[in-house]
Amino acid sequence: MFEEQQVSLEHEAERLQQLVQQLAQCRSIADKIAVIQEQPSFQQFKPAMDWTGLWEAVEALPLEQQYVLMALPVIGQRHVLMMPPADGKWQGPLSLLASRLCRVEAFYDSMGGLPGYQLKSLQLVLAGNSSAQQQQQQVLDAAAALATGSHTQQQQQQQEGLEDAQAHVTYHVPPGLDLAGEAGSELGVSAAAQGLLAMPYLSEILPVGGAGDRLGLRCEVTGEGLPAAMLPYCGRPMMAGLIRDLQAKEYLYWQLTGTQVTTPVAIMTSDAKGNHDRISSLMDSQGWFGRAPDSFRLFRQPMVPVIDAADGRWLLTASCKVMMKPGGHGAIWKLMHDQGVFDWLQQQGRLASLIRQVSNPMAGCDTTLLALAGSGFSARRAFGFMSCERVVGAAEGMNVLQERKVWVEDATLPEGGSWQFDYAITNVEYTEFERLGIADQPMHEGSSHSAFPANTNILYVGLAAARAAVEAAVAAGGGEVMPGLIFNLKKKVKFFDPFIQEEREVRAGRMECTMQNLADSLTSRSAAALAGPGAGPGAEQALMERLSTFMVYNMRRKVTSSAKKKRDPRSSHIHQTPEGAFYDLQRNAWQVLQRCGMRHVPPVGDVAEYLTQGPGFIFLFHPALGPLWDVISQKIRGGALLDGSELVLEVAEARLLDVTVDGSLLIHADNVMGHLEQQNAADAGSSSSSSRLQYSAANGRVHLMNVTVQNVGVDWHHPGNCYWQHRVNRHEACRVVLHGRSEFEAYDCKISGDQVFEVPDGFRMVVTAAGSAGGLSVQLLPLQGDKPTWQWAYSMEPSGALQLQFVRNAALDLWSSPVLAAARSRQQNEEEVLDFVI
Repeated sequence: MFEEQQVSLEHEAERLQQLVQQLAQCRSIADKIAVIQEQPSFQQFKPAMDWTGLWEAVEALPLEQQYVLMALPVIGQRHVLMMPPADGKWQGPLSLLASRLCRVEAFYDSMGGLPGYQLKSLQLVLAGNSSAQQQQQQVLDAAAALATGSHTQQQQQQQEGLEDAQAHVTYHVPPGLDLAGEAGSELGVSAAAQGLLAMPYLSEILPVGGAGDRLGLRCEVTGEGLPAAMLPYCGRPMMAGLIRDLQAKEYLYWQLTGTQVTTPVAIMTSDAKGNHDRISSLMDSQGWFGRAPDSFRLFRQPMVPVIDAADGRWLLTASCKVMMKPGGHGAIWKLMHDQGVFDWLQQQGRLASLIRQVSNPMAGCDTTLLALAGSGFSARRAFGFMSCERVVGAAEGMNVLQERKVWVEDATLPEGGSWQFDYAITNVEYTEFERLGIADQPMHEGSSHSAFPANTNILYVGLAAARAAVEAAVAAGGGEVMPGLIFNLKKKVKFFDPFIQEEREVRAGRMECTMQNLADSLTSRSAAALAGPGAGPGAEQALMERLSTFMVYNMRRKVTSSAKKKRDPRSSHIHQTPEGAFYDLQRNAWQVLQRCGMRHVPPVGDVAEYLTQGPGFIFLFHPALGPLWDVISQKIRGGALLDGSELVLEVAEARLLDVTVDGSLLIHADNVMGHLEQQNAADAGSSSSSSRLQYSAANGRVHLMNVTVQNVGVDWHHPGNCYWQHRVNRHEACRVVLHGRSEFEAYDCKISGDQVFEVPDGFRMVVTAAGSAGGLSVQLLPLQGDKPTWQWAYSMEPSGALQLQFVRNAALDLWSSPVLAAARSRQQNEEEVLDFVI
């Protein structure tokens, strides 16, 4: 063996730069191997490991795998090959390592493959290590150069030679459509209507490959680590929640137009904690959520080595096992290019996509996604952000309006060109504020909120513009195809070092890229500087209309409340925890019920009360009940939810008039949005039959009027309660279970104690009071024909507002008893009063 030589990162980066340039001239893998074998570092290392049988095993592998393994000692990673397996058998471990490194090599091909990844990582580390004073001096020097004399081509070339074009870039507070302002409600309704009508042209892109290390999530059966997508939020995996939100929008479109759309969904997975296999298994176990498997496209992002920031060496955890993590969600664009996802979406006639991350269950709230889609699609924008308020000093990125001054050559001008301005609303990560000279200052004196709004990673993308930008970046080579490259130097990583047989903690990370910074390439050019927000009446609107990028702004709890990390049980800090996400979900639920005109809704409670006693109430509903709050508030009207009560509506078709819940009312429909149709193998395009969800009126529906539900309800003191999982213990509850196509109705009655009303497929159950004794009359009646006894008729007003009209099918009306006839008469009177009040 031989001693490791300490080499400065600067020297190593220079050497790797030369190596990458040499390899770029090669036309084949064999040529690359020849270049690697000529390097002094390889020639020194090879004989030292001959005795182990390493090279015999390497040379038995395919050439692509041989290349990435032979490159390791040349790119400063010889230690990866210096620990023979315990059994002395190299073949299996080497093959597994090489297959992973080949993915890195292929993905980063435009910047030099595996050596290029290492080079760019070192360059980012070196840039991050530069002192703030040096960066500030560069900015001052560059600004001084710009301020002196006329700008000739030579001066421009000198300027481009500076470390960065910081002197050319200014960051402004971005303009945007404000849904939280005074006119926000009307703007949101209009934008959401446009987004809803654009559904046939939209797709969804879901980056769900995150490891979710900070969640500490483990399988209860095997103890294996689980990715964030499997977090059991509100009783189901977070991944399932994303599909529910999507289908709710499709169901709303069907209700309005009578046409079923199936939105294609592109899902970026990874190998972190078996993410890809677990997502695939989840989709399969759920029958692909009643959708054709080919309406989904799963593609895997590569795992990349974690690098020690002090010496540039990869962290090794065992023989031939490099610590690897997903390389950031910005990988999504090149992967979509490489794996034909852009082609797939184009073939299905999709023009734009919504993008959301799995860790944020709040993105599907009310108008959020539809308003973003409508704002982008109606103006055919290239890229857009959903944003919200941001606390000064928060460890999260911000949205900015980037103004970049560029020199444009023009031989017809005396100076040989002119200065012009490129504009884009984009994102800056919090780790980059200091380097870019951005001051995170409050909106105004005394405010805790930043002048710059938060980046939430809820995005809109015009597919043609995105594809063109990616193809141009691939053609140009280098790092342009990886937007927003960063290397977070602020994190420490714990790992077991097999060389010293001890656990170590080092400052380490990996090169990451951010999907939202594709916006940097989607600029709008102007010959003169544009007037920004605050420049006068209409200036902000004029600026927004000039940009190909855009931003929509709303209150935070309607945009984002992520579940990214496990809460410290000793702390009351719930930001970015599952507990925090559920707390915000119930805060939104309170606002929904207020909009429904309930005479009493208990407060959620402050954070301390919530953590010690639970929320003041629980209200959960299937997103297809709306998902727009204006729709929900027409289905639920009046009534009350008393302190410590629980209302769960797993239905889309509901009408609750003056319903008081004092305890727990749990309503569940097997068929929420329609029925399943069996597909023949030939039709389904698979080897076996499968079911497809058809949006229809053949579902479960509930109609309650002037009903009080009273029972002991939730055991709020039970130590096993986990509210964010909706895993709660109950003393009593009223449960309504709707199988297949069925209906449950109750009028003018009080339902007390522990009750279960189970309605079979094809039946309608009607519950009323049974005289003065206080009991209940329960009738089970077969449904006639193929139509429901009642339904909602949807229409859209010119403003974009959706109006619902309650329609009873007269031919199927079964109001036969005097009690039901009286209830019907009373209902008509009640509706007039409620319509007036609401």
